[in-house]
Amino acid sequence: MRHLRPGDYRVMPWKNGGGVTTEIAIHPEGTDLSGAGFTWRVSIAEVASDGPFSRFPGYDRHIMTISGNGMILEAENHGAIDLSRHFEPREFSGDWRVDGRLIDGPVRDFNLMVAREQAKGTLGVEVLSERRRYSAGIDTVLLHVLDGDGMAGARVIAEGDTLVLSAGESIAVTPSSDELRLAVARVGER
Repeated sequence: MRHLRPGDYRVMPWKNGGGVTTEIAIHPEGTDLSGAGFTWRVSIAEVASDGPFSRFPGYDRHIMTISGNGMILEAENHGAIDLSRHFEPREFSGDWRVDGRLIDGPVRDFNLMVAREQAKGTLGVEVLSERRRYSAGIDTVLLHVLDGDGMAGARVIAEGDTLVLSAGESIAVTPSSDELRLAVARVGER
């Protein structure tokens, strides 16, 4: 299991140059957005103005607003994707032309991108008020602390930390505060 802290993340411009993203984890490690394709990537984007989203042909995108007043994604013939409520993941194809429209001021969003020919992924949010065990099984599981703090085994975890469980690994997570909110991303091979 890897325990990543905010100092371990990479801050970089969006692929289209329209904003800034914080890359939490990418697989395989060492790949980037300009070179050989990645299998999956987890990041947090800072969206300060309306505009186009970067296109990622061949990828499935999972996204949710984690702060701010939300935004609406206009996805051409595919309709609007409502991201006005925090912690409610939505999915769309990286092949689509998507424009974001802020509802009222900047937002931060949490993203999982998965190469659809190689893997499949899910993104959810869980709020813990008591101990819970997470197991990767044959997948990779990323647990990102959105709010609160707690213990993961003997490790202290705090807001902004991420645990990466590889195939076969498991960990018990116990909240120290009243509630511990986690983004839970699961990625498995096709």
